[in-house]
Amino acid sequence: MQWDPPVFRPPFEFWRDGAVLHLSLREGARLTAQVMKEMVRLVSALDRDGRSPVLIDHAPGVTIEDDARALLVRVCRVQGHPVIVYSGSEQCRMQVEVFRQVHRPRFPLRVFASREEAWRWAQAFQQSELERSTQRGGS
Repeated sequence: MQWDPPVFRPPFEFWRDGAVLHLSLREGARLTAQVMKEMVRLVSALDRDGRSPVLIDHAPGVTIEDDARALLVRVCRVQGHPVIVYSGSEQCRMQVEVFRQVHRPRFPLRVFASREEAWRWAQAFQQSELERSTQRGGS
């Protein structure tokens, strides 16, 4: 039996691993406003309180269209999910740093060169959030 790859290849994959949400951007993906809306909707659906870190594997060559970027900027002003981006590409990391400096999102945004560093930061963030919650009496 011959197998044909799927015709539609999504620009991202999204899943939950414990308290961490994972978003993997496909190399060369083109993020339109519609794709960005879907990503934001999925993040909100899987974590309604906005406390779970979103760990983004940012592949090289990802293009974010202007209207998708504008949507992301609006969402940055509202949502509070901490975002951790890792990429082996220095250019990708620099683009995220420029975004962080220009748009100054209200949520924690960190950029790492390796998945391991990013994962450690996400776990440390979760631990500190748990401790803060316990100190406030679980609220």
